Amino acid sequence: MKKIILFALVASTITVSPLAAIGGIGFQLGQGAFTVASTEDVDETGFITVTTGEFANPFNLGVYLYLDIIPIVDLEADIQVTASEYDFEFTNTLGTAGPYNGYWGGVSTHITVRKEIFGLGIPFLGGGNLFAGGGYNMHTFAPLADLSLVESLTGDLTEEPEFSEAELEEFVNENKIDKSGFHVQAGFQFKLLMIDTFVFYRQSFGEFEDIMGEEVWTFGSLNIRLGLGI
Repeated sequence: MKKIILFALVASTITVSPLAAIGGIGFQLGQGAFTVASTEDVDETGFITVTTGEFANPFNLGVYLYLDIIPIVDLEADIQVTASEYDFEFTNTLGTAGPYNGYWGGVSTHITVRKEIFGLGIPFLGGGNLFAGGGYNMHTFAPLADLSLVESLTGDLTEEPEFSEAELEEFVNENKIDKSGFHVQAGFQFKLLMIDTFVFYRQSFGEFEDIMGEEVWTFGSLNIRLGLGI
């Protein structure tokens, strides 16, 4: 009789423990579902121009943490780094200089409230669920190349510019752009014992024209998470 009771307790623990975790932590990989179009920044004379090339669907890498100890909803936060390379050219009365390599990207933080829509349990192993949610996001990004960058690095827009990678990095660090907005997301979570995985799509909304060089108010990303239940 004692052996039967002990076996029942062990089986119950194995069955429930993957589903009764208080949260999870792990790594996140994503890819943006948007394009940053080429731009032209022209001075008042019309003879001096900085042109940036188009780039699309940059990758991001980050970490996440979520808690599901609150009734009804779960809370989560993730921090990710996004980066992409692009080309830019400078044109004045002396001709065109470049293309030069520019670097676009930054750090984003997302705080999200999400709710399970439909759940599926797998005895002894774990389970999965469809979820949806939304929340608040914050971004700090590098500016795209423009006339102010060229003038800051050269001091004279009428001369042929000479750039160094160190000067470009210094300009980017001193002219970071801070933005905030809100987002919605939906996806699927699957648990196998202690292994925790997510696949979800996120759409962010806000005034992002300073970051992306045009009148952008929304952009999306597809994300994958791999971590451990805690």
